[in-house]
Amino acid sequence: MLGPLEKMKILAFKDADRKQPAIPPAFPVLVNPESYGMEHAIEYEVDETVRAEDGSESTNTLKYKKTPPGTFSCELIFDATGILDGIARPDIVAETELFKKFLLGVESDTHDMRHFTLIWGTMLFKGRVTALNYNFKLFTPDGRPTRAVAEVSFKGSFSDAIGELINNLLSPDLTHRRVVKDGDTLANLCQEVYTNLDHVQAVAAFNGLDTYRSLRVGQELAFPPIKIPTA
Repeated sequence: MLGPLEKMKILAFKDADRKQPAIPPAFPVLVNPESYGMEHAIEYEVDETVRAEDGSESTNTLKYKKTPPGTFSCELIFDATGILDGIARPDIVAETELFKKFLLGVESDTHDMRHFTLIWGTMLFKGRVTALNYNFKLFTPDGRPTRAVAEVSFKGSFSDAIGELINNLLSPDLTHRRVVKDGDTLANLCQEVYTNLDHVQAVAAFNGLDTYRSLRVGQELAFPPIKIPTA
């Protein structure tokens, strides 16, 4: 049996820790996206070629440099025909302008753009908007658009504490590793390693998990070391 329809949530915050909701704090999505994309990358440095005494050269090798933040992208539909929600409107210009202001507006008190959290089903992504493009369609006789497709992209962005925690994974001798067993969740594994749930998002980001609610039995996860502050 299918459960109730869950709409994607786009939440806006003034700060990277997501403790101060922006105004408005969220934007209602008319229709869930048909699909979304998540991209993860790794950056390497190329070691210099080494020449031996016999004249032979070693092959170039790649040395891990860092794991940059991932990206999220999707398309959202704006509609004024009433076909999708039963509410007809003259056009969709006002709604697309509100969405543009919601994503690209600068907070008056912080003089900075907003931080966003996107939630839908088992997907959770924290980032900042990098692009917004509109494709307007279905025009009235006088040239007003009645439908638009918004292409929106975000780049992963965390607080300094989470970012430092992810970068600490460069220390393999200090990194804990766990193989997922039946019934494991990222939350209970973090509880086992750290004795708290403060670092679930950082561990999910480093391991390239699109969702932290469902893990695959047999996959190996890395858990970064934590610096304990001195008194």
